[in-house]
Parts: sequence; C-alpha cells; structure tokens
Amino acid sequence: MSLASNIVKRPVLGLVIFALIAIVALFLVFGIPIDMFPEINPPYLVVVTYYRGAGPETVEKSVTRILESQLVNISGLQEITSTSSEGGSMIVMEFKFGTNIDAKANDTRDRIDRIKARLPDGVDTPIIMQIDPNSQPILRIAVQGNRPVNELQDIATNVIIDRLEQVDGVASTSVIGGVEQQVRVEISQNRLEAYGLSITGVAGLLANQNLELGAGSIVDGSKNYSIRTTGEYNSIQDIAETVIARRGASTGSSADIRLMDIGEVNIGYPKETSSAFINGENGIFVAVTKQSGTNSVAVADNVYAKLDEISALLPRDVSLEIIQDNTTQIRDMINELVSSALMGAALAMGILFLFLRSVKSTIIIGISIPFSILVTLLLMKLTGLTLNMLTLAGLILGIGMIVDCSIVILENIFKYRE
Repeated sequence: MSLASNIVKRPVLGLVIFALIAIVALFLVFGIPIDMFPEINPPYLVVVTYYRGAGPETVEKSVTRILESQLVNISGLQEITSTSSEGGSMIVMEFKFGTNIDAKANDTRDRIDRIKARLPDGVDTPIIMQIDPNSQPILRIAVQGNRPVNELQDIATNVIIDRLEQVDGVASTSVIGGVEQQVRVEISQNRLEAYGLSITGVAGLLANQNLELGAGSIVDGSKNYSIRTTGEYNSIQDIAETVIARRGASTGSSADIRLMDIGEVNIGYPKETSSAFINGENGIFVAVTKQSGTNSVAVADNVYAKLDEISALLPRDVSLEIIQDNTTQIRDMINELVSSALMGAALAMGILFLFLRSVKSTIIIGISIPFSILVTLLLMKLTGLTLNMLTLAGLILGIGMIVDCSIVILENIFKYRE
C-alpha cells in the first residue's frame, strides 16, 4: 500500500505527523546561519615568508627557490606561482577542486620543516594560509576623539579589541591605523669609533641582556622552589644604564661604558608606512571578523550590544561609530526575498481561487506552500547549509513549483472523484 493511501486512510495520524514536523521545523529554523553567499573552500594555499632587509633577488635565491623545490612535489598540485619582493616571498599553490586542503596544509608544513635549516638566518618562519572568502570583516568601527592618533590606537588595543573578542561568534579583531610606540636608541657614530664598538655588537648585547630565563630549582626539605632570572628591561632608564663594554680592566682601573655614554634612549614612533583615513582625517578603526559557519546577522547584533558596554568604559571625549556594516546588505536581501516570497504566495492563492472557485482547494495549496518551505529549512539546518542569496532564490523558485504540483494533484483528485 502506498504512502498516500495510508495517509488518506489514517487522516489523524497524518495530521499529527505533519504537525510535529512543522513544530520541529519552527523550533530549529531560527538557528540557521545567515550569510550573503554560501560557504566555499577554494583549493588554494599561500605560503608567506618574511626576510626583512633583503632585496628581491636575494629573497628569490635564498628563500623562494628553496621552498619551491620542496612544495612542487606535493600530490594534487595543479599550479604553483611565486612572487619575490623586497623583504618577503609569497608562494600560491592551486590544487584540484575537492582536495582536502587541511591535509595539504599539514603536508606543506611538514615539507617546510625539513628545509628550515637551509633558509638563511634572519628569515621568519614561513606562514601557511588558506584562502577563505568568508574571512572578510563584517564590521568596521571608527574610534574617534580629540586626541592624537597614537593615543586612540592605545585605547583600541588595550580596551576595545579584548572585549570584542569575547563576543560569541567573533573570530578575531584587528586595529588599523596609527603606529605603536617603540624604544628608539640613537647612537653617535663618533662615540662608537672612539670606544671601538659596532652597531651589531651593541644590538646583540642588548638582546642578550633583555631575557628572562628559568634557572632551575632549589629543594629545601619537602619544598621545591622554582628559580627564574628577572633580566627583562622595566624602564627606559634600565636600558640607558646597560653596560655594553668595560675598559681598563688590565690596568686595574676599569670603567664601565654604558649605553647612555654613546647615545640616547627614548620612547618614539616608527616611520608611518600606511595610514587610515576617516572622513579625510587620520583615524583608527577596528575590524571585526566572524567565525566560519556562524550567523553574520546574529554576530553583528551581539557586537552592537557589546559596543554599548564598551562605550561606557571609554573616556568622555572618545566615541565609537560603525562606519561599515556588511550585514546591512544581508538584512536588506533577506527582507526583500522574504517579502517577494510572501507576495508570490499571496498572488498564487488569489489566482487559484479565481480559477478554481473553491475555498477548500485554495486553503490546501496555501498550507502546502509554507509547510514545504519549513521542511526545506529543516533539512538545510540538519545538513549545515546557510540561508544566503542562492538558497533563498531557490526557495522562491520552489514556491512556483509547489503551486504547479499542487494544481496537478488537485486536478487528479477531482478527476478521480468524477
């Protein structure tokens, strides 16, 4: 006996089953992730290596060619492209669609580990990145106030981003604009030559003294004490008083040569290589990126609520303003598609009633449309699909197919009864 026959002979059971499906769907559909486009995993890996101070030819010879010789043999690799520029190398690897990119990233990491010893000193550890279109920021927040840009950057770094990263669904935040403070050591060349010192020697000595290391342990009866050396600098004065050389030890009247004797130490800012502008003026803004697979609209709403709490902690002359919200377009798209779907369903029911002249038949088709959409949304939730431009457009097209199928079935019912 067919499924349709069983449902016709047991109408109460069929009604209960459909009602339960509709209730479960209504309970779960509100948790479907909403995004502009569906999630895709492009089959690309990017290996970025920084070699600061090196020219393009040196980077190509010492870094790029060595990495390429190992990466070119990875299975499934279709194309490899490299770019060597001043201070860094970038290698883009393209694989076949359907390739497990996570597995290829692990394979790439293993191959790079084998040749690390062949890379020159001063080269940073190569960074392996996957291209993710959904990793673009969904919100950009301007930090404004009657203060220098560097002070606004300190506020954004120390107050704002730590609290935004606590928001559910936020993957990362970044501060764009301004420059961070740094310790500047300005050394006189004449004094270096007078004391017989070199820049590299002074830099190496400062690096070696700015360390905090474990020094073992001391056992005192039943107690075990861990020992560490507190060698890190705590202030500018500590750096300035660092002993960098000793003269006259052989004559018995030694004298310490300190860093302050050959130069000056102060807090400064590096030279700006990039700037962020808000309404034509230098500014600071914070970019917020959501976690993959989360609801973009819900994450944005959570960030909006968190910004109200953060604003209360900021100084009175500092304010936060949303200058870019990518979820606005998503909200408009969702509202437009939902209104189109409702209008299409209403017009379909009206036209059916005009031609069928039957309230019962019109109500049956009117029930089948939202029920079919609920079942589809339930299956999307269970399979991990997102509610995006493509899936919503498919739902709207599906409404027309539902109406067509419903008319065919009603016509068969009338014909069978006759």
